[in-house]
Amino acid sequence: MTLFSKRIIFGALSITIIAVSALCSLTPLFQYDPHQSSSQNFAFVLIFSYNAAIIFSWLAFGASGALTVTILSIMLALLLNLKVGFSTSYILILPYLATSYLGYRWWNQKNGLYDTYRLKLEKVGEDIILLSNSIKEKESAISSVEEKLKRYAALKDVIDSFSAQLELDEVNKLIIEKTVKILAKPGRVLLFAVDTEKQELILSSSRGEGRVEAKKGDMFDHWVLKNRKSLIIEDVTTDFRFSVDNIGSLKKSMRSLIITPLISGDKVIGILRMDSAREYAYTQDDLRLLDIIADFGAVAIENALLYARTQELAIRDSLTGLSVRRYFLARLEEEVKRAARKKGRFAILMLDIDHFKDCNDKFGHAAGDIVLKHIAKTVSAKTGEGDIAARYGGEEVVVMLCGKTKIDAATVAEEIRSAVKSNPISLRRHAANITVSIGISSYPDDAVMEEDLIRIADERLYKAKAAGRDRVCSS
Repeated sequence: MTLFSKRIIFGALSITIIAVSALCSLTPLFQYDPHQSSSQNFAFVLIFSYNAAIIFSWLAFGASGALTVTILSIMLALLLNLKVGFSTSYILILPYLATSYLGYRWWNQKNGLYDTYRLKLEKVGEDIILLSNSIKEKESAISSVEEKLKRYAALKDVIDSFSAQLELDEVNKLIIEKTVKILAKPGRVLLFAVDTEKQELILSSSRGEGRVEAKKGDMFDHWVLKNRKSLIIEDVTTDFRFSVDNIGSLKKSMRSLIITPLISGDKVIGILRMDSAREYAYTQDDLRLLDIIADFGAVAIENALLYARTQELAIRDSLTGLSVRRYFLARLEEEVKRAARKKGRFAILMLDIDHFKDCNDKFGHAAGDIVLKHIAKTVSAKTGEGDIAARYGGEEVVVMLCGKTKIDAATVAEEIRSAVKSNPISLRRHAANITVSIGISSYPDDAVMEEDLIRIADERLYKAKAAGRDRVCSS
């Protein structure tokens, strides 16, 4: 039974007792006969029943209701006393006051207990709220940690991917791809390479919406390049480190960004950047992840550059920078097949330095190296991008002129011969006049096999030497 139901019952009992007593006291239905003990007994029952009414009123109505019932009980008892004619019945009124006092003590104690209970309940409620908030915070922290664990676990895949890739372009694409995947934030990702000689930025790779206007980076990228440390900007319009006037139109397409340098050894070799059109898009944790990706990326780029240099050394002569003989012969074989398939043509130049042994004997082998470098530089300057020049052996240089006829080849050969002769070399403070002899063969006019083309060009080279050197022989 609920407290509300109990109050209804006690209230009904109290009102019923008062109502019945009032009815008996105020109507002629009740006639007292002093010779009838039943009438006397009934009067006493009514008087004493007010005690129950008072108790019930405290239980049902509280202080105001109980005081009202107590006053009514006293008035009805006095009225009944006058009507019945008890000379000492007013003494029975004292128990009403005692009963009401006891009811007051009980009611006051109950309220005190209720207040204590309410305060404890409020305290428990506050504790529940605090505990609930703490649980939510811990759940949020757990979720954040789980997200971080997923992000950092993905870094293992980054290491594996980078270590398996040695092509520079592919490494650049991987850096962009892994940045997008691991950070999982909206915005553009830009990767700049650094021209170490000019200290300029060059856009290597990018992903995201919007055109990249600053192909060589903006003020934020140059700040990172200059200071060699990471940068996070939550809102470009309010960051005190950069003038709003200098930002200009940048703020229309970019409001927040994170940038980190790619450092190898003591050099900045690149800049990795992520920016967004909305402010507060990135956190310090995002920047830390970007730093880690940049560290791995820097190692991967260095490995790719080292691999490229190794490949270059495999096909380049270390002294002259020309292709090596093995690479030239492989390309010659490919070019013969291509020309046969497409009915194309090309020419071979075989070049030899005149009196090179005398130069070595007179000035030393170091001087001979200088002469070879000079010849290689001249040949490279006079040949096109699709042509291949190689150091064939000793002081011999061979050139494949793709798509050229014999006449075209003779023109190029003459330009090389003339340029070498007209530019003396300073050897030990002496001007040395160097000349070259050149033999020419062409596909398909002279031969269709690579061995024959080399042999014919070599024969014509020696024919030029026999004819007095410093000349071109094409037949």
